[in-house]
Amino acid sequence: MSSILFLGSGGARFVVARQLRASGGMWMRFGQTQLHVDPGPGALVRALSHVPPCSPRELDGILLSHKHLDHSGDVNAMIEAMTAGGHRKRGSVLAPRDALEGEPVVLPYAQEFAERVVALDADSGPYRIGAVDVFTSIAHVHAAQTYGFHFAYEGLRVAYLPCGRFFDGLAEDYARRRPDVLVINVLRFRDSMDVDHLTWDDAQRIVAIVRPKVAVFAHFGTTMLERDPTALAQDVEDRLGLRAIAADDGMVVDLEVETEAATR
Repeated sequence: MSSILFLGSGGARFVVARQLRASGGMWMRFGQTQLHVDPGPGALVRALSHVPPCSPRELDGILLSHKHLDHSGDVNAMIEAMTAGGHRKRGSVLAPRDALEGEPVVLPYAQEFAERVVALDADSGPYRIGAVDVFTSIAHVHAAQTYGFHFAYEGLRVAYLPCGRFFDGLAEDYARRRPDVLVINVLRFRDSMDVDHLTWDDAQRIVAIVRPKVAVFAHFGTTMLERDPTALAQDVEDRLGLRAIAADDGMVVDLEVETEAATR
């Protein structure tokens, strides 16, 4: 079974600070391989309190798309939990270079606990973790070094498009990998502040170009929550003729079930 558990579906400062939606990132399972992607504030508590609980000691890797707090707040706690407080050197940590060096969010002592630490570059890979090959996207336009991820496992292709401003070539870069499932962060409904994040219109445009079998929208800010992401996703599904899901806290997306249903 392959699945994505959303330990959080919220993003941006106000949603995270008030925990209007949780910010624990995604726990991904590809067969026996388990990965935690973007473990923001509360990730460890959310993982352990989920029913059934997610065991950090079973993680094969922890991945950061970028260093911002809502994506990395619990990364050191998760590394400690994955490695039994550093007593069992294991697991991979993949993150952009500025998350590991200079003023790192992955602290140097925690980096020593992992079996492998990789400073990511744009459009690189594969990085093999368990039974999964991980590739990075082109660089996103964001305030920190930011890369998306492409996961390949036994013919299943899953892409994660994190934060960043829309630019020409972004959608095409993800489309060339032909993902079956695209998880896309959409922070704002409309952009009245000129920030480096996708708007709802941007996200719809990307999905229409990439044409995954299943699109999952996540990482919502306040303006997206006010507009009812579930209803917005249903509209995309009706118009584009593909499966569209709005993530929610604690939601599990069964990747095989959803992709098979989308092809019927």
